[in-house]
Amino acid sequence: MRKLLSLLTLPLALASCSTFGVPTGDVSGNILGTQPSGAIRMAVRGVSLTGVQTPVVDQINIPTFNPEKRAYAISFPANPAEGGYELLAYLDANGNNRFDSGETRTQNTGKTFVYSQSGIGDKSGKDLFNLKAGWTLVNGTSVEKSGTPFTSYDLNW
Repeated sequence: MRKLLSLLTLPLALASCSTFGVPTGDVSGNILGTQPSGAIRMAVRGVSLTGVQTPVVDQINIPTFNPEKRAYAISFPANPAEGGYELLAYLDANGNNRFDSGETRTQNTGKTFVYSQSGIGDKSGKDLFNLKAGWTLVNGTSVEKSGTPFTSYDLNW
């Protein structure tokens, strides 16, 4: 009976995590390069579509990160404001669970996650001016992918 019970719990454990032990989410990937020592955290912060931080949009601390495996999976907020967002990992030097200017962070990917509640333009998803409703990953004005999940979104130190 014990063997049967342990065999039944394995599929449940695997179903709640990906193959590599990181929960699935809207965005997942690895953090490459030489990781600094200390408390590594992740954040999603609002940016303009030119990459500059938008002061009105707050950042969201992301708790789902496995620093030993250097893999992560995050879920976007349930009710985000429309606009652009940047995902980053950072060394939380002052321990306030927020990315502060001057803290060591992963390199800017040049890509932006854009959220539009009802879509933009003709809603075809062909470019930044014609987005489908929901989340879209853009690089400049080019759409890389519409709709979650965004997998293999790697970050670099």
